[in-house]
Amino acid sequence: MDNDYNLPHLLEITRGEIFLKKKHDNLVIHDTLIPGFIFLILYVSWTLLVIHKNPFIHSFDQAIIHLVSNNNPVNVAIATKLTVIGNTSTLTIATIVLFIGLLLARKFAYAFFSAGLMICANGYNWITKHAVERHRPLVHHLVFADGYSFPSGHSVGSATFFGILIILTILLVKNKFWRTILIIIWIIFPLFIGYTRIFCHVHYPSDVVGGWLEGTTFVLLGFSILYYSYLKKHN
Repeated sequence: MDNDYNLPHLLEITRGEIFLKKKHDNLVIHDTLIPGFIFLILYVSWTLLVIHKNPFIHSFDQAIIHLVSNNNPVNVAIATKLTVIGNTSTLTIATIVLFIGLLLARKFAYAFFSAGLMICANGYNWITKHAVERHRPLVHHLVFADGYSFPSGHSVGSATFFGILIILTILLVKNKFWRTILIIIWIIFPLFIGYTRIFCHVHYPSDVVGGWLEGTTFVLLGFSILYYSYLKKHN
């Protein structure tokens, strides 16, 4: 019989095509331990620059403040209203809702990963604030803010929470178009919240950058733990 019509041969070709299609369609998940350590080094280096009041930090802060600050009533209204998205109370409620939602969906590993990461990131941020003891900008604050300045709690919390949403989106959303759209939206949120903290005069730009670096570090290292403890075993 001609090989072109050989059933085992056809089955072998078909199986290969299916395998290639699956490999092409599925998103390959990688460990984030190395990127996590890179961001950890960046975060530690940035923190040391702030602690030692390096001239670069002062120049950086002044340049960004001059770029961001203005008295436009529309900008003031938007920034003062939307900065509450990054409030501890707001993100705590959002985390609880996310946790319960994941439990109801029987995604237990993802639920405890999300809640545990938020607790660790915000707990560590409290420790860092009291270790560095950097005071807030000595200008009129457009919104209420107390405690120490570095790192920005809003930036840490939003970078961690929306970083978690990025991971969950990658893991759970199968449609490539909607996965991409959601990831872009989740990235915009912490960037905008950080901007509002500078605009409202309650943080130096270096506080915000420190918060983004800290939150991103926790997300990457936290995902590495999830990867080895759960994803690699169940996929």
